[in-house]
Amino acid sequence: MKNIFALLFTFCTLTIGAQTWTAIGPRGGYFKDFAVHPTNSQIIIAGSDDSGGLWKTTDGGQTWTLITGMLPNFTGWKVVFDPIDPDIIYACDLYSRYGIIKSSDGGLTWQVINNGLTTKYDRMVTGLVIAYGTQDTLLICTGYEQSGTPPRPGNGIFKSVNGGLSWFPSGLQGTSTPCIASNGSGGALFAGTRGAGLKISTDLGATWFNHPQIPSTADINEIEADSNVVMVSAGALGIYLSTDYGNTFANIGMVGEFNFEIDILRISPVVQLFSSTFTGLKKYNSSTGQWTAVNHPDLNNHLAMGITSVNDTVYLSNFTNGNILKSLDGGLTWNALNQSPVATEVGGMYIDPLNPNHILVSLLGTYNILGLPGLQSISETTDGGISWTRKGPVGHGGVLVKEPGSGSTFYVGLFGQGLFKTTDGFTTSTNIRSGNKVILDVAVNPSNTQEVLISELDLSTSTYAILKSTNGGNSFVNTAGHITTKLEYDPNNTSIVYAAATTGLYKSTDGGSTWTIHLFSGLPVSTIEVTPTQLYASLYNGVMYKVNGTQFTNITGTWPANSQITNIVSYNGSLVIGINGAEKDTTLNMFGSAYMSNDSGITWTDITGNMTCTHIYSNTSLQAINGVLYAATYGGGVFNSGGILNHLTTSEQQQQDLLLYPNPAQNMFTIEFSTEMENAELVIYNQAGQIVLQKGAINGGRLLLSTEGLPDGTYLLMILNGEMRTMRRLVLSR
Repeated sequence: MKNIFALLFTFCTLTIGAQTWTAIGPRGGYFKDFAVHPTNSQIIIAGSDDSGGLWKTTDGGQTWTLITGMLPNFTGWKVVFDPIDPDIIYACDLYSRYGIIKSSDGGLTWQVINNGLTTKYDRMVTGLVIAYGTQDTLLICTGYEQSGTPPRPGNGIFKSVNGGLSWFPSGLQGTSTPCIASNGSGGALFAGTRGAGLKISTDLGATWFNHPQIPSTADINEIEADSNVVMVSAGALGIYLSTDYGNTFANIGMVGEFNFEIDILRISPVVQLFSSTFTGLKKYNSSTGQWTAVNHPDLNNHLAMGITSVNDTVYLSNFTNGNILKSLDGGLTWNALNQSPVATEVGGMYIDPLNPNHILVSLLGTYNILGLPGLQSISETTDGGISWTRKGPVGHGGVLVKEPGSGSTFYVGLFGQGLFKTTDGFTTSTNIRSGNKVILDVAVNPSNTQEVLISELDLSTSTYAILKSTNGGNSFVNTAGHITTKLEYDPNNTSIVYAAATTGLYKSTDGGSTWTIHLFSGLPVSTIEVTPTQLYASLYNGVMYKVNGTQFTNITGTWPANSQITNIVSYNGSLVIGINGAEKDTTLNMFGSAYMSNDSGITWTDITGNMTCTHIYSNTSLQAINGVLYAATYGGGVFNSGGILNHLTTSEQQQQDLLLYPNPAQNMFTIEFSTEMENAELVIYNQAGQIVLQKGAINGGRLLLSTEGLPDGTYLLMILNGEMRTMRRLVLSR
């Protein structure tokens, strides 16, 4: 059925416009879990942290294949092989887009199995255990933390007795339960909580009680179990170890450390453990009772994640957005897997207009927590994505802007480190705006590159500012206190600058030295695009306007309400917008997308197509060069459209237009046609390419449909009306 879906997208390409996207790197990313096949250690599934999908290798990590391409933005927070039948695989999605998915054929096809997980909190699934000796009795834990941006509280434990086909509450409802484990033949289940200690059940989740030897107010980050050995991370309270199936625990140290991820390397003849901390990866040996640092350049002072071991083979990722690391000797030596998956999170992008094979991206490397150095923030390719090189200042990369007219002068903002400038293409760089700051945008005057405007958040004082430099960034003067996400010069007159701010659209007529409100006073403006003939602006609620002077026209397309539009690009008569859905799980705006208009916003076409990660995250994530559209994403690296801006024909622009709402939908949705239908046909396909709904003889201008019987997920909806074909993505999220 996957081939059917591939053909369907090919058909979509022919009728709507070229929507075939190719991921071109860079490789790496954040991987929260590695699941090793129980009988073939060469088969591993890597689960990405946010939106990068599940990747499978059958050769021990030398090559990887995305196996959840039909589930855009899937997050593999936890992956579990069924030990009885390893072709059965489960994967958990903390970010609530899918909840939990299941494959019965080794990952070739997937089924969303969230029946009974009725709220978005129920679907914040962080872990799964299969009851010992069974296949059909499963328990999942939900939630990560009650607070945060956004919060992911979950809703306790759920249970299934039919292999995940349906779920029902099984205790600790209303509690964030970030981890769950089983001691196998010992007959006990362990669930970690936020602030309520370690919970134990000896009756498959019917009742839960606190383990008396672990503080009842502890935050439990993770639990690992292997035969009689049970390991518990209680965060700053340290690591607890049991060698009697969890009956008794002892604190074995690491007090005061974060202890983010843990792993049991060996249980005999001595117990050996790993714990990930802010000061690097630590290893424990029960014969000495000591923790020692695991030294390696890619691990020192990095926060490791996803640690998984089988015998002496260890896999892990870390908060550097880099390649997967592998050790064959229990952590003594390590090698980076250069053919790692493409699941990188990109904060900014630049493409050379004279040589589109030359691309630089800034990577969300680290958050510089407690001074962790991370890796270099810039990744560069000169061969169109075949190979990439890490370079530039070390840290968590954000906005990336090239100085107009220069060959190698760039500005990049690093989270918590301010603004850096290079004049040699990031061979060297200088911190020109230091401190605990976030740079939201940079604009360089194309007529006078010594004039630089930046939008800044000072994390130490929680203050925002627009600042101006007249000496190439050597010094800055505060010119406004607005929260600004986009700054842009008027191409006709560079004395005029516009600023998209949370309190409206601002305008400066003196190069950014002073500012006045221009339009949308009191309304949050997310981004703008200024062309020689037109200004476009989007509000934070997803409403988009075409502006002429002080007059404006609503040109909002069919994208879901409250979409976060991050980019507006005007190119060769086409208008393209990018929408971000990353980190939006508690607002249900979880799917990004790209839309294009060829008539100045009168009609729009969804061109997201086969993009497997759809979050167009930063304000430089969309760029068009030589008719090719590039999209930098949060979880899928950079995508290349293959010339979409040159491929639309008149007949393709005349496709039947329709409105689809609400989208995401819950129990009902409406299709509203721009013209009356005459004997039209509706077909809806699921992610596996299967027809789940078909309806013929549609007449009139509106159709109201129920979602009963359709599980939550993403669907492709196709309308056939004579010679016309129209397709839309439909998201169900109850």
